[in-house]
Amino acid sequence: MHQSRREMLQLLTAAAITSIGPVSSRALDGLSGFAGQTVETTAPIKARMFWTWDHSTEWALNRPGAHTMGAANEYGRTTEAFVDDYSALLYWCSHHDVDAVVVWGLLRDSHGGLESAKRLSDFAASQGVRLLCGVGLNCYGGVYYEGHSPISLEHHLASHPELIALDERGNKMNQPHQYVACPSRRENQEFTAESLDWLFKNLPLGGVQVETGDYTVCHCHLCKERRKYPSSTFSWEDMALMYPIAAKAIHAVSPKAWIACETYSHPEPYFGPKEAPGFGEGKPRWADECLEQFPRGDGIFVEWVCDQYVQPLNQRQWTSAGRVSSVQRQNVMRSHFGTYWAGHLRGELSIDWIADMVKRSTASGFTGISLFGEVSPYDTGAELNYLALQNYGSAANPNADLELFLEQVAGPLLGGSENAHEFLRYARLPARSNGNAENGGARLGTVPAGALKEVYARCGNSQPDVARRWLWLANYLASANYPSLPA
Repeated sequence: MHQSRREMLQLLTAAAITSIGPVSSRALDGLSGFAGQTVETTAPIKARMFWTWDHSTEWALNRPGAHTMGAANEYGRTTEAFVDDYSALLYWCSHHDVDAVVVWGLLRDSHGGLESAKRLSDFAASQGVRLLCGVGLNCYGGVYYEGHSPISLEHHLASHPELIALDERGNKMNQPHQYVACPSRRENQEFTAESLDWLFKNLPLGGVQVETGDYTVCHCHLCKERRKYPSSTFSWEDMALMYPIAAKAIHAVSPKAWIACETYSHPEPYFGPKEAPGFGEGKPRWADECLEQFPRGDGIFVEWVCDQYVQPLNQRQWTSAGRVSSVQRQNVMRSHFGTYWAGHLRGELSIDWIADMVKRSTASGFTGISLFGEVSPYDTGAELNYLALQNYGSAANPNADLELFLEQVAGPLLGGSENAHEFLRYARLPARSNGNAENGGARLGTVPAGALKEVYARCGNSQPDVARRWLWLANYLASANYPSLPA
């Protein structure tokens, strides 16, 4: 069985090298000075990342087919749009101190497979930006998200149905785009290692973000016997099992690769009432035991999530107990600002909330920050969010001071410091009701008519680039007043 799969991988690799050539030395040289961890500075934030899904990333404007939300969508744009989207994004990152871009769905037949991924890997390396492939170790397609490839997790499991995970009722979890592997099976662990070995031998990647799956866990007898602790839709023990396997395989090929290990959790201790916390909640009492088994070393990041612990949600308290250790690892805090996930809005201005996130994160020992980067900075909300990512926690603004950002960064773009303060004030006028991932994010209520007149007036009295940014705000506010049904 295993020899057959290795033969398929050898054939696939040979075909790829024949069609697109070997990994270029130029691409590898582009990362040669980009060490496993960012160079030490006086700035508290030393690593900045963008998190993206391929099907929701829309930097090449006026192209059809993008999705605004989702985690298992088909890719609806062209190969050209895919390459253009991420080329523009990577170029922007290289000029705005964003160190890495995570791409979920990097390898798909529908947007060029290995060839287009190699074009982006080469370009990212030439720009000094790390391209990180999103890899679901037990789910999300593995290294090859979608396509007729033996390296696809879905292909692997369809070929070996006895290795598919079981749900609580004993049914195989084998829906399209949602095949789940049993992590307890040695064959699946070997497939994970082999596929990651193949990935790094065929793409000049800067690293990966790895996950074990956040929507279900395997309930077969092997997993039940292996786990000592309860799980929700994800398992800390599954992470502790799979992440070292992944890191060993990757660093055997690419010792300087970055590996971001997702936890789906916040570091604040969780005390119930549920047996095991869900997505975005605190870490359970057994998390530290599992963290001890996570890989260590240069380029290893533990990734956490904070939406429920910072503005505008602030549903949970973040105390001094929610600190992280940076011994032999870095820690990255991420949020879903700028998307329709977790009660937010796609492209929404979030600069004050990001300031809250960075302040709390640096006070708790974090040295990395990650935001979603799917929306083009042509949208002013996204543009200012991304500039906040660059500025907060940097040597120019180590304390993530919102006032300093408004004066020095946003002010020149919006007609002056006073205008920047007014821009944020207007952006907070809509009454906001929080939603969640299931209902598609927050909702906006009515904006006073007088405020709309004031904002539109500023558009006519400004230079073109400044006016464009105010017009974005005016349309954002006007949309809050537009009825979804006739009165």
